[in-house]
Amino acid sequence: MRVTRLALAVLLTIGLTGGAALAQPPGGPAGGRAGFGRAPGGFGFMGGGMGWAQLLQIEKVQKEIELTDDQKAEVEKIVTANREKMRELFGQGQGGDRRANLEKARELQQESQKKIEGVLLPHQVARLNEIRLQVAGVGALMDPDVRKELGLSEEQVQKLRDVGREVMQGMRPQDGEGPRDPGALRGRMQEMRQKMEEAAMKVLTDEQKSKWEKMKGEKFEISPEDLFPRRGGAAPAGDRPAGRRGARDT
Repeated sequence: MRVTRLALAVLLTIGLTGGAALAQPPGGPAGGRAGFGRAPGGFGFMGGGMGWAQLLQIEKVQKEIELTDDQKAEVEKIVTANREKMRELFGQGQGGDRRANLEKARELQQESQKKIEGVLLPHQVARLNEIRLQVAGVGALMDPDVRKELGLSEEQVQKLRDVGREVMQGMRPQDGEGPRDPGALRGRMQEMRQKMEEAAMKVLTDEQKSKWEKMKGEKFEISPEDLFPRRGGAAPAGDRPAGRRGARDT
């Protein structure tokens, strides 16, 4: 299914996209301290989010973590090298073992993120993780590391998946009523995100909710337009394939 720039923006706004839809290889980013879960459906499907490489291409994020020019140059080298490897792996419609390709893609993303972490200072890594959690929203609750940090039980995880599916089904437009206007679509997605967050917070204990807020850190204002600027602006997705067609969802 083709994914337009607008769709990418609004889907990210509610935290519903998987890694491939965010211009990464199918399966999305893996590993690292801020990786996101990939469980299917409900909040599991909400596990996608921008990786470090993508976030670090955004000027507002660069300023927030005080990224230096030298660091930008080093990150760009890492991103470029990773992009080329991804193109070799998934480019030109090559076949092969899909599962093996996905695993290789995850390994490449782990390698890339580890290299980026080596370029950043500890306080920059910490803030970048906080920003990533904020961008992902409650979808980040499906990440194994986040679940462990919050002490989520298997019962809570299943409840998150269930209520996530319920909210998505309840917000699904009926035949012929799906909004086509970008503003209406964005409003619908924002409403869904709000409902998802409300549903998720009911599953967490007071102690877990408090810890979750601390993990996200100080609020960082960023809009879909910042994440996906219009053509002509800086491309946020460091691993995004070139071309007008944008990314492919799988």
